[in-house]
Order: sequence, then C-alpha cells, then structure tokens
Amino acid sequence: MASDDELHPGHHSMRLKHRDYSLPGLYFVTICTHEKACILGRIVDRSMYPSPLGNIVAEIWNALPAHFAHVKLPAFVLMPNHVHGLIEIGCLAGTRSSADTGPEAVSAETPKPPRVVAGSLGAIIRSFKSAARRRIRLEVNYAGEIWQRNYFERVVRDGKEFGDVCQYIVENPLMWERDSENPGGRGLVTSGPGQAGAQHAAPLQRLSD
Repeated sequence: MASDDELHPGHHSMRLKHRDYSLPGLYFVTICTHEKACILGRIVDRSMYPSPLGNIVAEIWNALPAHFAHVKLPAFVLMPNHVHGLIEIGCLAGTRSSADTGPEAVSAETPKPPRVVAGSLGAIIRSFKSAARRRIRLEVNYAGEIWQRNYFERVVRDGKEFGDVCQYIVENPLMWERDSENPGGRGLVTSGPGQAGAQHAAPLQRLSD
C-alpha cells in the first residue's frame, strides 16, 4: 500500500506546470482546514461525527454539481480537519456557471496574467471554499479562519487507480488513529491507494486556490 506521503510528499510539491485544469479529467483533491484545526467534527469508534461546520461543508460539496453542470463527485469523505474528494470534470469546462464568485474565483491554474477560468478545478475549489465560508459565517458562531490557503490534487489516470482512491477515501475514518493529519494520533502515516496504482500516478500536487 502506498503511504500518504507518497500521495503528497511533504506537502511541498507544486502544481503541474503544463496541466490545463479546465480540461476534462478526474482529480483526487485534499483540502485542509486552517492550521489543521479539527473543526469539522470528530471521529469516535472509527466513525465520523460532523460538527455544525462539517455539516455545512458536506452540504456545499454535495451541491457542486447543481452549480457546475460538467462536474460529477464519485467519492467524498469529511474528516475532522480535512476533506478528500474525487472531482470529475466533463466536457463543459470553460463555461461560466452560476457558482462562479466573480473576482474571488480566480484560478491559480491559469497562466499569467491571472484571469477567471470558469469551470476549471481551481474555480470549483475556490467556489466551494467561499460558499462554505459564507454559510459558516452566517449560520454558525465561528469567527476563525476556515481553510488552509492551498489544496492538493492528483490526476487519476486509470481504473485501478480510481478504485484504489475510492477505497482510500471511504476507509479514511477507519485509519484516523494513525493519520498523519491527526494532531492527537500516533504520528504515523495513513495507508493510501494501492501500490500498483500509485506506481503509475503522479503524487498529489499542491495548488493555490
């Protein structure tokens, strides 16, 4: 089994320079809370119990296809201080959607000069984070920062890797005690997608939102 560090080694890798993130593709995305604070819920007996913030985050994620018609969400998991999800971008990327958030929705994947790329992975993630932030501010008495500035992604390239990533996402709460993101855990590395799939895939890339 591949380790979590193989998926996003040291959390220091940069985005793929020549990748157009508005093109169709399947992306494994990890988004962390600010300073890895466990504000989205807690795990008890290997089951995730969302906080009010976590419930809002899950609702916003699940609503993405209603705003981005070209997006499908094959898998998702809410964790105490991060989320993992698969985002499938279809052929309509580049078409402005009702979820675009104006000047705030600038895709970091766009070559200079910066501009909005409607429907790109960067625009989708920025819209998700902005919408969750707004609802949390309105509905929950929480004044702190919500999100870490960047996020991580990996292009999923084949069926084997897709199955491995889905299994990793679904089983993530079971591994929380050993998760490297768990501030109260053993400090070990979580098992990731199967070694066979990981050997043929690029690691998760750190992207700006």
